[in-house]
Amino acid sequence: MTLDSLWQKSENYNTQLEVSRQKVYISKTETEALKRDLYTPQFEVTAGLGYISDAHVWNNRFQDGMTVDMPHKTMDFAINAGYLLYGAGKVKNTVEQATIRNQIAKLSYSKDKEDIQFLLLAQYLDLFTLYNQQRIYKQNIKLTQQRLRNIEQRVEEGMLTHNDIVRSKLQLTNQQIQLNRVNNNILVVNHDLCVKLGLNANTIIDVDTLLYHQFFNRTKSQNYNDSSYTNALDIALSRKNIELAKRQVNIAHSQQFPTLSLYVSGALDRPSLNSNPPVDIYTDIFQVGLKLKYNIGSLYTAKKHIEKSEMDYNMAQTQQQWTEQSVEMASHQAYIRIHDAWDKYHSLEESFALAQDNYQVVEQKYLNKFSTITDVLDAATALLSSELDMNNAKVDIIYQWFSFMKITGNWENRESEF
Repeated sequence: MTLDSLWQKSENYNTQLEVSRQKVYISKTETEALKRDLYTPQFEVTAGLGYISDAHVWNNRFQDGMTVDMPHKTMDFAINAGYLLYGAGKVKNTVEQATIRNQIAKLSYSKDKEDIQFLLLAQYLDLFTLYNQQRIYKQNIKLTQQRLRNIEQRVEEGMLTHNDIVRSKLQLTNQQIQLNRVNNNILVVNHDLCVKLGLNANTIIDVDTLLYHQFFNRTKSQNYNDSSYTNALDIALSRKNIELAKRQVNIAHSQQFPTLSLYVSGALDRPSLNSNPPVDIYTDIFQVGLKLKYNIGSLYTAKKHIEKSEMDYNMAQTQQQWTEQSVEMASHQAYIRIHDAWDKYHSLEESFALAQDNYQVVEQKYLNKFSTITDVLDAATALLSSELDMNNAKVDIIYQWFSFMKITGNWENRESEF
């Protein structure tokens, strides 16, 4: 499985990322619904059918009562429409808030995708490391078995003691135990990746060995480090939160102003109750006009709403400053670590070459009885350890590179310079 395949499967099958993607769809739908609610004129139609009883009337002393005949059927039909002409920017800022929230949801999805893909990369590299360890242990077991056969032959010839065979078998057993531990760890990591990528649990994931021979572009790492202020998703999110808080300040201020609306209404009623006695006829009335509305209570309540929204806005600005500082520190740390990993690998590469030479010399001396089995076992252990360290250091370069690209906001360019 290549890294491209890993990224693609994480986007298509990862459950956690699907939840984040659904949040984007929900936010988009809410924004569209809000725009329709606020920009579409209010329009309603009502109709009614009923019964009116005869009227009973008395004088002001509740005497001389009498019954007045009334039309008994009542019918009404009305159409009402209205549209907000001026709301002190409340509608505009509310819609902009919804749009910004949708943008935040998209940025959050991108950040979740980066976080999930980076975690999958870490497990992928764990699997990569374990396969390297498996290969190294198998090679060293073969080397130990070959040395054991040579020692057994020398013992039969009377040139070496049986104790040398025992010591070599103990080392072989220890290597086989370590290999078994590595094999079990491969099964665990492989299963975890299969579950997270939506693969069959019995799938055996093979890593891309070409990745091991790639190198990051050291000359451009400083450019990526400098671009963290413009590309880092954490900073982009903090800026959107400032925009969101600013719109809330505008909405709070709009409470201090009146609203102006256009209204249109038409009503058809039966009977006409405005005449005396009532007449069983249809009456049609049409109205159009402007309506000015002001909430007197806002003189008292708006001040606190404005004060809170401005505090939230100031806090968002402070949070952005802290986010920028955090990204700058993390970027610098990642920049140092990736160069440290590179230098460490070259040092361990030299150590491995020395360990190979040392093992060959000590083994030849042992066969010529100029050194003991202890010297050979120590040299073999040093060779195994140096090879493991060198391979782990190379994998660490890959990990630190991708970590650096993620922190500096260049995750989408993660492989272009690798």
